Amino acid sequence: MRFLYKRPKLDHVSEELETLMELMVSDLFIYLDLFIFSFIFTIFLSPVIPSLTMALLFFLASYSFFGCLYYFVISKITIKK
Repeated sequence: MRFLYKRPKLDHVSEELETLMELMVSDLFIYLDLFIFSFIFTIFLSPVIPSLTMALLFFLASYSFFGCLYYFVISKITIKK
């Protein structure tokens, strides 16, 4: 069955990889990841957090902290390159 499979051209593969890399490093995708990771972090710490209000505040604080960390550290380094 391998003889029926036609390998894609290198140009087509590199085009798709370039599109994927642009998506992976876009700010929207990174902030969406930070949102999901902050939510998971809050869920894992929910037995320790005493109330729903504190959990919401913890989520907002962790998202803000990691968002600021990304903005002020990581994005500034990539702009200089």
